[in-house]
Amino acid sequence: MLGVALAALLTLRAEEPAPPPGAWPDAIGVANALRAIKATREADRPAMASALSTPDLPIVLDTDAPCRPQAEHLATRSLRRALYALEIPDTWAPLVMNCVADGWPPGFTHVSFESLRATFLVRNYARVHGSGMLLATLPIMLWIGTIAAGAAVLLLWLAWYVRRPLGLLADAVAQYEALGRSAPIREAGPSEVRGVIHAFNALQERLARSAEARVCALMGVAHDLRTPVTRLALRVEMGGEYADREGMSRDIDLMKRMLDNAMSLFRGHDETEAWEMVDLAAIAREVSADFAAVGRAVRARPGPPVLLRCQPVAMTRLFGNLLENGRRHASTVSVVVDEEDGEVVIEVSDDGPGMSVRQRRSAFMEMSRKIPEYGDFDGHLGLGLPIVAKIVREHHGRMALLDAKPCGLVVRIVLPCAGSGGAGQPDMSRSGVMSC
Repeated sequence: MLGVALAALLTLRAEEPAPPPGAWPDAIGVANALRAIKATREADRPAMASALSTPDLPIVLDTDAPCRPQAEHLATRSLRRALYALEIPDTWAPLVMNCVADGWPPGFTHVSFESLRATFLVRNYARVHGSGMLLATLPIMLWIGTIAAGAAVLLLWLAWYVRRPLGLLADAVAQYEALGRSAPIREAGPSEVRGVIHAFNALQERLARSAEARVCALMGVAHDLRTPVTRLALRVEMGGEYADREGMSRDIDLMKRMLDNAMSLFRGHDETEAWEMVDLAAIAREVSADFAAVGRAVRARPGPPVLLRCQPVAMTRLFGNLLENGRRHASTVSVVVDEEDGEVVIEVSDDGPGMSVRQRRSAFMEMSRKIPEYGDFDGHLGLGLPIVAKIVREHHGRMALLDAKPCGLVVRIVLPCAGSGGAGQPDMSRSGVMSC
């Protein structure tokens, strides 16, 4: 800024600047002196020439030309072009050359007009030396220096503007490689760099969600496997009529399908369980019978079949978790599957202590998230309800926790119907079968 101000001050100063150094001022001076001499009577021309002579432009009359020439300089060629461009009327083109100093003062260019026998001695760049050259070139040099400095500052800023976000991105990638996670990067820099950072942040988020989903799946499978494993252990321990071969086979088959789904997820694929048209009431009765077979007070109220297109293993896990939660905190548990207003309604009720409002707010939290107040709760909380809530969401249903009368808890689940029957399924609506 100081350079710009100084350049403007020198360029726009109020006083009239001196004529610029170089060929044109000297050529104009020669032309004006020549016109004055030609306009003077021949007898008075020597006096006029003497009067017009200056230290930088001596005028000599009655001289013989040419002199012994010397090598030309840029100043000589420039002066010649300027004199020829002026086109002085009634005058032959002058002879412009440098002469060897044989009686002539050195450092002058000779401009000779043979018609008048007049020679003008032009000092080569007489005013372009020392302080004159500095003052003449200072404004433009200041402008050039200011522009160069501004360009350098701009280039440095651009380099920082691009390099800084790229450096942060490189550090984040290195941190992710070392720790498996890194904080999101603020999107800054040019649009291309912001696009790369946005893609990296999105990739991190997707990988984090994928890892969280796998952890949830592992926790859910480990949790749900405990129910059939416990039943198998009880059947083996109790023996006799409790060691029902068919029931044990169902538990083993359920465990196998749950593990297959979990392994499919951990191999990098989504859960591959097929959607089928099944009798949801029959699944509820089957799971209830497995609990009752090992001495648990669990029963499914009788009712007509209800067909629903769903994932059978997921529904088995849903009923298992709900009945296991109810059995753990109550003496009796009952399950009802019915159809209301074109929707499937599942109600699992118990006669336990129920749940407070605070407990219900936290009951559906993601199972991978830590709930610090778990230690204050004495029932119904754990992984069971989050797993059930996840299955309900995947089936586009809704879930609510209600109070039972006179005491206990009712888990009410409403699932949308997927149509009557399916491919290869018989239409059972005319035989008293409820279908969705």
